[in-house]
Amino acid sequence: MPGFNSIDGIASNLNTSEIVEAIMKTEHWHVDFMQAQQAGKTNQITTYNSVSALILGLKAKVSTLMKTATYDKTNISVSDDSFVTAAASGKVIPGSYTISIDQLARNHQIASQGFDDINSTDIGTGIFKFKVGDGSEVTINIDSTNNTLEGLKNAINDADAGISASIINDGSTSNPYRLLLTAGKTGLTNEIVVTNELTGGETLDFNNSSFDIPETLKWSSAATSAVSLGPTASYTGSANKTYTFTVQGTGTSTVGSGDIYVDWTDGTNQGTIVVSEADVEVNLSGDGSDGLSLKFEAGTLVGGDTFQVQTFSPLIQKAQDAKVSMGSSDSGGSPVVITSSTNMISDLMPGMTLNLKKVTDEDTPNVTINADRDTEGIREVINQFISQYNEVMGTIDTYLDYDPETKKAGTLLGDGILMSIEYKLQSMISKNIPGTDSKYKMLADIGIRTYSSGDLAIVSNTKLTDAINNNLPDLIKLFTNWGDSDNSKVTFLGATNSTKVSTDSGYEVNITQAAMRGYLQGALIGNPSISPLVIDDSNNTIKLKVDGIVSDDIVLSSGTYNSWSELVTEIQSKIDQDSKIGSRGLEVSYVDLGDDTGYLKFTASSYGENSKVEMQAGATNSAHIILGIATGQSVYGKDVEGTINGEEAVGVGQILTGKDGNETTDGLRLKIELESSDLVGGADATVTFVKGIASQYDDILSSLTKSSDGLLARRSSSIQKQIDYTNERIDEEEKRLEIRREALYMKFYEMEKLLGQFNSESAYLETQLNQLSSNWMIGRSSGK
Repeated sequence: MPGFNSIDGIASNLNTSEIVEAIMKTEHWHVDFMQAQQAGKTNQITTYNSVSALILGLKAKVSTLMKTATYDKTNISVSDDSFVTAAASGKVIPGSYTISIDQLARNHQIASQGFDDINSTDIGTGIFKFKVGDGSEVTINIDSTNNTLEGLKNAINDADAGISASIINDGSTSNPYRLLLTAGKTGLTNEIVVTNELTGGETLDFNNSSFDIPETLKWSSAATSAVSLGPTASYTGSANKTYTFTVQGTGTSTVGSGDIYVDWTDGTNQGTIVVSEADVEVNLSGDGSDGLSLKFEAGTLVGGDTFQVQTFSPLIQKAQDAKVSMGSSDSGGSPVVITSSTNMISDLMPGMTLNLKKVTDEDTPNVTINADRDTEGIREVINQFISQYNEVMGTIDTYLDYDPETKKAGTLLGDGILMSIEYKLQSMISKNIPGTDSKYKMLADIGIRTYSSGDLAIVSNTKLTDAINNNLPDLIKLFTNWGDSDNSKVTFLGATNSTKVSTDSGYEVNITQAAMRGYLQGALIGNPSISPLVIDDSNNTIKLKVDGIVSDDIVLSSGTYNSWSELVTEIQSKIDQDSKIGSRGLEVSYVDLGDDTGYLKFTASSYGENSKVEMQAGATNSAHIILGIATGQSVYGKDVEGTINGEEAVGVGQILTGKDGNETTDGLRLKIELESSDLVGGADATVTFVKGIASQYDDILSSLTKSSDGLLARRSSSIQKQIDYTNERIDEEEKRLEIRREALYMKFYEMEKLLGQFNSESAYLETQLNQLSSNWMIGRSSGK
């Protein structure tokens, strides 16, 4: 009730507020007790969260230990990385490799002749075509809006079709601008082919070499003769180079009045021409002359004056494959030579990618690449696990500890959950792995144990080093998930935390349907060896759809095919070159029925119900009818079907996976390469599955740290519910005590009110009594 706490001692002179608050403090003790409990429980949750974070850190270390890729770590060194660099791209086989780089892969580059201006010179209108290697031809339309060098450059780049165009300035005073085309990919198979059908302007030439017109460099005002190319000048060379000419002597000479000697050089070769008559062709001779001839008009030449003639060759850089020799010819060795369309080579050394930088030379005839197992990297991963384990266990001990000297207890002293976690983590350290054929069955076998203090440590470096260097496969089995099969066509791929370890007898695999590839089977056609098959411009194109991907128009070479092998080879070759399906591994074959007929069969490389090969209509100049595929039949592939350990499994292509929820095989993945003819009607294979220490540890840590239903999450959630419930009780009790406080103030208010009334009545009575007494005394004195 408002104002009740301000009635202290009005009638009683008592400190009412102190009395009420003292009473309330006494009655508030159980709220204080609940709040103290709240603080303790909140501290418990904080502690559990701290433990959970540390265990998650341990789980990360364990996850690294259980990955087989961890043990594939390799140190790669190159004797001279200015020539080549090497990096691991897969599982590297340790060893020492010697290579020499004979040539680098290069892009094809061609250029046009020079033009005066990039924006105003008219190159004509019509169609400009180009293609790269065996790729599709690209057509660009040139009209009045883009019929300049700049316009064509932009149109080529906008086509984004495997070449880039740029304009270069060769520095000459006349016609310096040349259109340069560069193939986007290196290698011999990526040559640029240009078809120029532009008309009405200055013709672009990407094919023919020529001489540019002579340009004066130092030409005195007294020189009045003009120099031009001779009428028969025709460049027979292939290099872009510059001829420099210098008039001998020091004075002025008249052309046609005696011999005038002019020296020339192309930077490598040199010679002298003699000018005896005006307007008569003078031919260069000797090495480097390359068909150059000049003509000098009537007039004068001045000694010391110079001029130049530049050559134009459209081939700027030849397309070229990289060429690498691996091995050494020392002691009779015979290096193997490989070529590559790129300078990135990934199939020369297993698991290693080479980046070629420059050609080896006389000073450095070869480069040595060493690949060694990264034993220190593997040891470091194990050390990180040990360190994190010790941190987790040490922290848990701190929370469970009691110090008799300070009489301070850990946050979770006696906590059963934390003690259970500590026991689970400790027990795995000394656990023996059942069902393994590995040399190592427990951590102690590789020199890892716990000291009496409880800390985990490497107690025998010799054992661990021997395991890493000499018995790595067994070390991998100690830590990781692994499986084995008694049938080479059934391969263990992996498992999940839900997969159970197999018994000694293993899991039986029963395949009821082998995986199959989709195919397109053509209609019957005659044998070409009896009735030759003629392919020409009217029937040379096929178009296919493989696994949903549609090919480009596949154009076969025109000719008469006299055998199935010749025809199949041609079709296979052109399919493999297709930019859309060439990498899909489509296999072309011929099925001979033995009666002078047969059919073509196109088989996908993929397996499963999504595997399919189809003929696509709409190909120009179609060969579908003559090849029998116009009415061919497309047959879908089939997914593998079967059971593992008698439990249902799901097949996708050749991959068979234990179904979610299976008691033992949930998540077990196998690759089934069995053909229909291999199936025996019962168990086709027996598979064993073993979980290494790291994998089993990961299972435990997952059960502890799952955010939804992990042990620590459940415990924290339980405590939080208690906190929430106690908060509700505290709120209710605080409300009750507030009512109690107001009631006490009301009682004291009523008391003060009664005391006030009593005091008022007492004062009245006293006044009346005093009045009566006074009246009585007056009466006596008057004798009344």
